[in-house]
Amino acid sequence: MDIYGEAWLTRHVEYFSDPEAGPDALLNDATEWLHYAHNAIRLLAELVDERGSVNAQRLPTMLESIAAFIEMGARCATQAHLRMQLFQVRSEECSITDDERDAS
Repeated sequence: MDIYGEAWLTRHVEYFSDPEAGPDALLNDATEWLHYAHNAIRLLAELVDERGSVNAQRLPTMLESIAAFIEMGARCATQAHLRMQLFQVRSEECSITDDERDAS
């Protein structure tokens, strides 16, 4: 059963970062998504502890949502890593062209 479109949402999440965002901003986003996952797991654990069980129909949706938070955090961290490498390559290219100008 699809509850409020949750199943569709958890299968179709995308992380779109600001193209101008630097590695620090992306890592902050990754940390935020992982905090969401952590808190969702803690909430689920509290619900199970209080009730002794959890609604079996909603559990897969909850777990898929937690997986989506983790996936979003991983994507942010991956993009941060790629941007750091891109900045490093660009700075190396600039230093090479500066060295070539100085040699001329």
